Amino acid sequence: MNIDSFEGLLIAAALQEDPQQVLLAFAVAEAEPGPTTTAARQTLVPVMCVAKQVGELDTFANLAEEAAKMGAHWDVVLVSTLGGSAGQLPASDRVDAALQQMIGLIQAGDMERFVAFDRTGDMLQHA
Repeated sequence: MNIDSFEGLLIAAALQEDPQQVLLAFAVAEAEPGPTTTAARQTLVPVMCVAKQVGELDTFANLAEEAAKMGAHWDVVLVSTLGGSAGQLPASDRVDAALQQMIGLIQAGDMERFVAFDRTGDMLQHA
């Protein structure tokens, strides 16, 4: 299935055989130090993360509104899923470990396995 929107990602997750947790990491884009004669590269710094059941999410606008209530500024949300097994959601310790791994990958600049959206809900392409 080709995912082209946040809602499309939710549909794909809902169609999986086992229940899915949606993992969300909100990040700010910060300029990396570099030569002043070239354009600065951007790096993503995670500021908050959360796991939600597919049914707890409906639109990107509602997600952004909920995130705004948390008070942390963010520029990008990176999204992944974690599947359960035998018809059950993944255990909370697996979810916590997956969120920590996600944060570590973002900090390392390894974001290939995530789908990224800007604050308006537009899907970002990997460079």
